[in-house]
Amino acid sequence: MTHEDTFENGAELTRAVVVDISATTKDDRLVKLSFSSEEPVMRVFDFGAGWEILGHGPGEVDMTRLAAGSAPLLKDHRRDLDAMVGTVEDAWIEGGKGQALVRFAETATGSEMLARVRAGEVKSVSVGYRVLEHARVDDRDGLPAVRVRWMPYEISLVAVPADALVGVGRSMPPAISTQYQRKERDMTSPITPENTGDNSQPAIAQERARASDITAIGQRFEMAPEVVATAISDGTSVDKFRSQVMDCLDNSNLAEPSSVRQTMGVLRRSNDRPYSLTRAIAAELTGNWKEAGFERECAEELARSTGRSPTGIYVPAIALAGRDLLTTGNAGSLIGTEHMASQFIDALRPEVQVMQLGARVLPGLRENVSIPRMPAGTSAEWIAEDAAATESTPNFDSVSLTLKQLSARTRMSRRQIKQSLPALDAVLQNDLRREIAIAVDRAAIVGVGSALEPRGILNTPGVGTLGADSADGRQISWKAVTSLMAQVEDAGAPMQSLAFLSNPKVKAKLLATAKFPNSDSAILTTSGSGLSIAGHTAAFTSLVPSNFTLGSGTDLSALIFGAWSELLIGQWGGIDVIVDDKTESDRGNIRITAHSEWDIALRNAQSFAAITDILAH
Repeated sequence: MTHEDTFENGAELTRAVVVDISATTKDDRLVKLSFSSEEPVMRVFDFGAGWEILGHGPGEVDMTRLAAGSAPLLKDHRRDLDAMVGTVEDAWIEGGKGQALVRFAETATGSEMLARVRAGEVKSVSVGYRVLEHARVDDRDGLPAVRVRWMPYEISLVAVPADALVGVGRSMPPAISTQYQRKERDMTSPITPENTGDNSQPAIAQERARASDITAIGQRFEMAPEVVATAISDGTSVDKFRSQVMDCLDNSNLAEPSSVRQTMGVLRRSNDRPYSLTRAIAAELTGNWKEAGFERECAEELARSTGRSPTGIYVPAIALAGRDLLTTGNAGSLIGTEHMASQFIDALRPEVQVMQLGARVLPGLRENVSIPRMPAGTSAEWIAEDAAATESTPNFDSVSLTLKQLSARTRMSRRQIKQSLPALDAVLQNDLRREIAIAVDRAAIVGVGSALEPRGILNTPGVGTLGADSADGRQISWKAVTSLMAQVEDAGAPMQSLAFLSNPKVKAKLLATAKFPNSDSAILTTSGSGLSIAGHTAAFTSLVPSNFTLGSGTDLSALIFGAWSELLIGQWGGIDVIVDDKTESDRGNIRITAHSEWDIALRNAQSFAAITDILAH
């Protein structure tokens, strides 16, 4: 066997099977069950996903521990006395399955579980086993099949089934004697749906096909093996998994790829003092962390979770949210990294128009991200009888997000920092947050796309444009607005997040320009505090340029229309804060610089269109 054909022996695994209680012995506390079969189950090996087959042939199962008469019958594989509901009195291999006689304990817990099994409430049983040896033997449905030599050591009653071929009472005669003798067992009769009443074979075939398709998709797009395994074990449909991979954003039912996942450990405090940004800065400045133990724990845990050492000190992204969330009284622990990153995004959201309009945010990234995309799919056509349809092959590419450093800087006096007043936290939060928000918004709109700066909508090739209607700029009109909308809608952009974005100069023009001559209906309409154009949300920020030129026309403005969910904003890890007390030491000032990492990309450039020659002055 090669290294690729095996993985670490000695691993302890479990496998759940469906309970089908149909018979017990005359001893009312003794139940016969089948706990294993050779039904393939998807596992993740060191070489990738494959089918694990528990061998049931001669020499493939070490029954020493399970057949000793003292192996435990547990609840949910919990290894404590309260979880023990009985014992395994005997175990053997019969008809390609592991069979066992289990006795439920005469305790309240044992009696309760026995009643639940007989009532059909408990539907699954699981075997805990130790891997003795693995060998790749063949391929099934395009995936490697690995046969296992193994040793079962406990049986558990659980909630989640995996192997539909075995369970309590499977292939048992209507009744068996308390003095059940091995010589009465049929050791040769094969177990089939016909002789067991098991009609699960079609479902098993469907499950194999689902697992095979999901694995193939995962391999094609280089998804992490644990992502594929989770999707398979969670019962995710092939269509849903494909959609999740294409988006690489929706993690409601799919674990995130390893490139975008990070987990933060639990940090507990014995008091309810909230996290203080100024206290952390003061401690970093003086080197004395005596009064900032909680802040230091947060910094150290962030460094571990991101896998990078800060230049200064890491502060949680939520520290810029301007709210008291980091208390053990209301949370019990420091919030996880992913949650903290989303809180950072929430803190920016009221100030960042592109996020308000529905841009999709990927918070808490650790590595560069490649998001699969299908620019062109399969095609359908009407054909004559006996004619062959034209073969079409979907095209795939990817959208990449590569971290780019964004820095925000503010200054405070040495005395203010040392006083560590609560009000100073709000000042720092607002200053740093506002600077970052402006930079993110500007980059999303008009970033140049260099090695240092993300590429924004107005500089992305493929974004729709309108041809000039004059040599020196255009007067905004209802026709121009509807033509802009038509470009995006004709490209098949998602309809849920369509909206307009421009600057205050264009806003004034839209409010003063009628849709049609002699009409009182302006292009831009108001409803309470909301603004809309043709039923779509309209937002305005001075970050949308008003300095374009055309011919002799200058100071021309832009109007953007698009499906804003197609705009991706990636944000990496925590915030690296550097405290500089040297540069302005003669003034008694301290420079505080917050480094964060971002990138921006469009999933499909055709989902946006823009006019860049509007005369708005």
